[in-house]
Amino acid sequence: MSESALGGRLLPKYVHLDMKGGPPTLSYLLTLLPMFKEWGTTGLVVEWEDMFPWSGSLSMLARPGHYTLGMVGELLRAAEQHKLEVVPLVQTFGHMEFVLKHEQFKHLREMEMFPNSMMPVAVDSEERGVRVLVTEMVRQVVAAHPSLTTIHIGCDEVWCLGQSGLTRQHLETRGRSVIDVFLEHTAMVATAARQMRTGVKVLVWDDMMRTASVEQLLEAGLDKLVQPVIWSYGQVLAFPPGMLERYQSVWGEGNIWGGSAWRGATGSNMQATTIRHHLDNHLAWLSVLQEMPDLAGIVLTGWARYDHYATLCELLPVSLPSLRCCLAVFSSHGWTPDSHKQCSASLSLQENLMLEPYMFLTGDEPEHPTFPGSNVYSMVLAYVRLAAQFNDIMNSPARATWLNQWQVERGFLNPLQVQVTMHELAQIGSRLKALSKSMEKELTDLLHDFTADEWVHTNITPKTMEIDQLVSRVRQQLKLD
Repeated sequence: MSESALGGRLLPKYVHLDMKGGPPTLSYLLTLLPMFKEWGTTGLVVEWEDMFPWSGSLSMLARPGHYTLGMVGELLRAAEQHKLEVVPLVQTFGHMEFVLKHEQFKHLREMEMFPNSMMPVAVDSEERGVRVLVTEMVRQVVAAHPSLTTIHIGCDEVWCLGQSGLTRQHLETRGRSVIDVFLEHTAMVATAARQMRTGVKVLVWDDMMRTASVEQLLEAGLDKLVQPVIWSYGQVLAFPPGMLERYQSVWGEGNIWGGSAWRGATGSNMQATTIRHHLDNHLAWLSVLQEMPDLAGIVLTGWARYDHYATLCELLPVSLPSLRCCLAVFSSHGWTPDSHKQCSASLSLQENLMLEPYMFLTGDEPEHPTFPGSNVYSMVLAYVRLAAQFNDIMNSPARATWLNQWQVERGFLNPLQVQVTMHELAQIGSRLKALSKSMEKELTDLLHDFTADEWVHTNITPKTMEIDQLVSRVRQQLKLD
């Protein structure tokens, strides 16, 4: 069954780019656009976060090294040339750490201690300025996208909503629920966006309204204001009973979106992408398409961090083979040995692409693919193997038996038993240091110098430091220096 058999139309597929971690340099991003188009992408959902050129009262939200307005314009023009629609995503309720971490906006936190979520508009006042803030954020994003037809206002995972004294008091005195104030806030943001750009479609993550009744959704006016993006990133999709039916009765045909994942959904600190998991997720979405062949489109999410403060998960170039395979699931309406072979060939591989990198940590190194950024892909797989060797030694019976901390501190060491372990560690340390230099250069060129600094010093440097300290201490105790 081909994709065109989905109700006689092609399924619109939008690739999500998460700029809050390892954002691509403009030059690298521009090289990816023709490849995205060739792979079957309809458009991009760009989550700008702190890489957006915020200005005026919001200028502090832009991180050092952020894109300029000129760069945003260059990306939009290039995307238009490749017939790729760009949908900006701006968080306006949850995942607001990049805003609420700043002193100027701390007073807008739902919980004073936590910068993740802002208070709802239901408890807003002229002095607080919830509406003023989110309206200005949306205004700046809309202004930077002159041909905007669709905007995504986020609103997922609004943790702690309803837990502040102010919001609790509002709920109790007005007899309202947390869902009610969530829907009201979402409606406010959507209304603001629609007033700024006539006819614009407003997308919103659906997780906070999954238990909302049809009556609640209609009373908030969300049937006319937004289109929900139902997201689920697991190998099995699980939704509350009756949810799809409720959504269909509220929004009708062609106004509900799906949300899958091609990156960043198998662990918050993964370095390599487990493609098999993401393939299974997209195959599971095919079953939803059976029930909802009129799905407006699907957003293939690619998460760079789990939140603004989280460490990096898989880097963009490392995950591109996963994206290639996930898009193929939709274009061929399944995954077969032929699909695997075709995807591998499109990445210049003679052998089949490895789908489970963490299951092949020994033996011959896998064949290197070729695509923009593939050097980073190969380097990270080399790092994963070295890291596994490092962990094996540091957690080995030999280390625990002859090189534990007590023994090293007191010099109670048997040279015969420690020499092999020390030699192996020194070798791994040398290879990690060489890899570190290569990675720094490649990552700086493709994902900015601040990404190179973070990735290398998070993953490689702690290991080389631990090796150097242990080897140096043992050599000192054994008087080998």
